[in-house]
Amino acid sequence: MKAKRTASKTETLKKSLPTLMTYLERRQKSAQNQLPKHLRPLPLWPIFLQIALNVSIIVTLSWLMISRDDFMTEAGPAVGLVLCLLLLIYTLISALQLKQRYHNIPGHRWAVINVWLMALAALMFPASVAFFLP
Repeated sequence: MKAKRTASKTETLKKSLPTLMTYLERRQKSAQNQLPKHLRPLPLWPIFLQIALNVSIIVTLSWLMISRDDFMTEAGPAVGLVLCLLLLIYTLISALQLKQRYHNIPGHRWAVINVWLMALAALMFPASVAFFLP
């Protein structure tokens, strides 16, 4: 009787302790249960990456406008503005593609929020350029 208890305890202990083999077995089982690629839902990480990029453009342009007096030459803010313009062009194209790709599927609201943040960044760019004009 005591041997059964210890055997069952060791079995439960083996099941509860994470090992490399059990991790690989669970991963293989989950890979077998996946849908084919064309039927899987689209991932949300591209939208969140775009949102982070748009927020970083907005923060960078705001920082450039706030610290305008700290720059000794005009080259400092000009480099930042050019980089923001290039990123803004990229986000404009990809935000509209993401909005169309996620139309009427999960993630559509995040795609719309991404487009609005891109529009806000696009409106801040001319304001920041006008802010630096003499």
